[in-house]
Amino acid sequence: MKHKFSHEHWLLFTLSCLVLIILALSTALVWHLGWSLLAIATLVFVISYPLIWLAWQGVHLWRDTIMQLTTYTQVLKEGDVTLKFKAQHQDNLLAELQREIASLAMTSQHKNQQSQSLESLLSHILDSWPIPVCLFDEENKLTYRNTAMKEKIQQPMLMGSLASELGFLLEHDRLSHPQFDHQWQCQSISYLYQNKKCHIFSALDISKPLHQQQSATQQNLIRVLAHELRNSLTPMASMADTLLSTDTFNEEQVKLVLQRIQQRSNRLLSFIEEYTQLSQLPAPKSTWFNFNEVVDEAKSMTLGQCKVSLQGNEQCFADSKQMSQILINLFKNAHEACDKEHCEINIKTYFQHEKQVIEIVDNGPGFANLDNALTPFYTTKHHGSGIGLSLCAEIARNHGGELTIINNASSGAKITMIWPIGP
Repeated sequence: MKHKFSHEHWLLFTLSCLVLIILALSTALVWHLGWSLLAIATLVFVISYPLIWLAWQGVHLWRDTIMQLTTYTQVLKEGDVTLKFKAQHQDNLLAELQREIASLAMTSQHKNQQSQSLESLLSHILDSWPIPVCLFDEENKLTYRNTAMKEKIQQPMLMGSLASELGFLLEHDRLSHPQFDHQWQCQSISYLYQNKKCHIFSALDISKPLHQQQSATQQNLIRVLAHELRNSLTPMASMADTLLSTDTFNEEQVKLVLQRIQQRSNRLLSFIEEYTQLSQLPAPKSTWFNFNEVVDEAKSMTLGQCKVSLQGNEQCFADSKQMSQILINLFKNAHEACDKEHCEINIKTYFQHEKQVIEIVDNGPGFANLDNALTPFYTTKHHGSGIGLSLCAEIARNHGGELTIINNASSGAKITMIWPIGP
């Protein structure tokens, strides 16, 4: 088996050969001068000792210097910067290497100080942060937790404890904890630190925002229902009082009152039906279909009151029933908003970056209030619930897209719907 010599072995071999060569040359010289064997042996013995001593001192000096450098670098690797290397002579070949190692040591020390300062600052910030945060290493052992997390878990959180021992569950590379199941918004992030996968877990208390949102929703619902009920029941009660205040009943008058009551009742029932559609919208079943057919269907539902032109792709990827519902609402809104003799609607469909895009432009006056046009129950019409456009926006969001509205520079409104297309 072939073995490779180390640098130290080569140095010993070279020095040994040099000593032997010097002894051989000395022996040859004195032999040529006619010295006796005893004199030659004595000379070889005398000069071999200092030669061997000098060679050994050279090897020892070289080995000690290398060992010192090795020890110094190992100590620096462990993070100890208090040890100083013995200064070398300027002519020493290792002096430049020593300077480079010292420079690296100072750079490493500076970086460690910066890192420690940053870690101390982050730790101080997170400790005073009211949001619970904790970190786990690649073995799911706890490496950090702030005060808020310790108070929320309500059990000792010792460094090095396993996540499972603290009640955390790791599923699909995401951490969860039963303590944060209700009214908490949790976030679990995996990240690489020194090529090792670690986890950070945080939780945000959303109980107050949820309560505020629920209260706002309830107040808004009560306001809208009260408004609609008042608008319908007040005229009905007034007409009933007028009818009951007469001594005799006129058949035509009674019939007229009943018709008005029926109209108001139908309007209230229609509002309730529209609100139910908005709050219980089914998940879309997207397929490819002919967009022209859906446009024709929507036109027939609006009794052809608007002139509709279509440009672009005939194929569309969406839920055809919900798309028909969108077009019916938009055609109806355009006709009601148009103050001209003829209502014109231009539709353009195309694909962009694997997304379905539908643009609808009318020749009406545009939206009176763009900021609130998509707000449920908001309307500027005398006869409207403010649900139609909100329903269209909700359908677009359920398709994974969005609905945007703008007013054209000249006149009219422009509605753009965009969502991803499937296979």
